[in-house]
Amino acid sequence: MSTKSTALLRVVTGQGIVPRPNWLERILTAFDLRKTRIDLSKLDDDLLRDIGVTRQQVEAEVNRSMWDAPEHFYSKR
Repeated sequence: MSTKSTALLRVVTGQGIVPRPNWLERILTAFDLRKTRIDLSKLDDDLLRDIGVTRQQVEAEVNRSMWDAPEHFYSKR
């Protein structure tokens, strides 16, 4: 299976965020990233403590733009 097919399969099946090289895949990554940030905001304080994150850090992450992703999200493999 090609890298693009694998990336698209992971998006469709909800298997997480993967680097995507072209513009459509960048848009899909932005939506994945936004969903991940929203899911993070729904965790309770005990779970956040377990993963070593504070509520303030979560709020800062959630308030970032959906386009604000680390550069390595878009790098080619």
